[in-house]
Amino acid sequence: MKVIIDPDKCCGYGECVATAPGLFEIGDDNRAHLLRDGELSGPDAELARDASYSCPVEAIDIAE
Repeated sequence: MKVIIDPDKCCGYGECVATAPGLFEIGDDNRAHLLRDGELSGPDAELARDASYSCPVEAIDIAE
């Protein structure tokens, strides 16, 4: 699976970081950024899904 963050939607609430701190960070631009490139699988994929569901502005999309 691939994680796509829409920077136009992201407001920097940080729910993704709270859910999956090993996968996301809030950058200097106050927007979420993925810490890993490429495809995610296993536990990382599950954490990314949870982070997507927790985003209050739906800025994180999952492409299976």
